[in-house]
Amino acid sequence: MTALAVVALVLAGLVAGTMTVGLVAIRPAMHSLPVASYITVKQAFDASYPRFMVPLQLAALVASLALTVTAAVGDSTTSAALAGVGFVSLLTNVIVTVRGDLPINIAMASWRPEEPPADWERHRVRWDRFNAIRTAAAVTALVLLAAAATGV
Repeated sequence: MTALAVVALVLAGLVAGTMTVGLVAIRPAMHSLPVASYITVKQAFDASYPRFMVPLQLAALVASLALTVTAAVGDSTTSAALAGVGFVSLLTNVIVTVRGDLPINIAMASWRPEEPPADWERHRVRWDRFNAIRTAAAVTALVLLAAAATGV
């Protein structure tokens, strides 16, 4: 396995792992909180999470694209195809984040925890749906990049 494949796998693994922990551990814990606490924690999380995830997601995209190109130039058609679909999966993760989750996060940032909007649960359900989609895309990318890196 090349150094580039290792870098792409580590970065994609961090994206997929972070998002999976959010989906299976953080989300259920937050849902158990009273609404004011949920909003307060969500607002704090949304202020700090992008500082880590934006550079990580962009680095994973660049590394997976580089792996795709390297495999294609090296005449490894199967690995190039797998890495390419992995790249598209990571790109899907970013697009869903920007077009789905982020607008909801921006709206939630202005909420007063002690006086949430009447339809706050509708926003949470939509956010959860987008989060599940982007997490599935990240995990799919990791599996595909692993297959590409090992020549499966």
